[in-house]
Amino acid sequence: MSLFVPLVILFFISATGMILYVFQKINQTVLNLLIALGAGSMLAVSLVHILAESLESSELAIYAFMGGFIVVYLVEELLTHHQHDHRHGDHTHEDPHEHYNHVAMVTGVAIFIHTLFDGLGIRAGFGISNTVGYSILFWVAIHQIPVSLSLAAIFQESNFRKKTQIGALFLFALAAPIGFYISDLLLAHTSEVMTALTIAFAGGSLLYVSASDLLPVVHSQSRYKYLTIACFVIGVVGMSAVKLLE
Repeated sequence: MSLFVPLVILFFISATGMILYVFQKINQTVLNLLIALGAGSMLAVSLVHILAESLESSELAIYAFMGGFIVVYLVEELLTHHQHDHRHGDHTHEDPHEHYNHVAMVTGVAIFIHTLFDGLGIRAGFGISNTVGYSILFWVAIHQIPVSLSLAAIFQESNFRKKTQIGALFLFALAAPIGFYISDLLLAHTSEVMTALTIAFAGGSLLYVSASDLLPVVHSQSRYKYLTIACFVIGVVGMSAVKLLE
């Protein structure tokens, strides 16, 4: 049976975040709730999915994971220049939209790499049987929805041009199908350990973004504080449950 149809379905599910661009203006509270959901989802993805799976292939994965965390921290602290700071009294703070520029970039790259290897996992599953393949595809599709919506919310908070934002989401939606179709090439030329280290590095960077850049959004909410916290917890529990049920 051709796998074209399920992969097309996976693409559209992964592109769920583009729904946010259908509306002329999204309420800021809705964006903050989606970002809180994303903070929880990405925290669970980085630890429960990426780190746990990487360690199954190599004990060195923990060091690659830490490396990803530290590298993104250093880039953010030392190499990122902010040109739109605003002054209030005797202090300045970063323009929130520029802050989300590098948050969106790091999150997009890390999630793309993770989803690319999800595509490899789907391909490997179909190599065993159609039942296993469709099972893996189903679970990947489930966790793509909140991730896609959260990623879209993060990009909408940045000051990237709308075409750039939509293009990044389109590329993210293609990640799993791309991973599926180039799986034979990647598996033939990449060792299992190197694959695990690459994924772990992406997971560490994702953990940093979740804990350092997105989680403060949860803390900063006052009007809908408990609803925002609930979205964060739902993200953590939901993504962890997906892994448990797999």
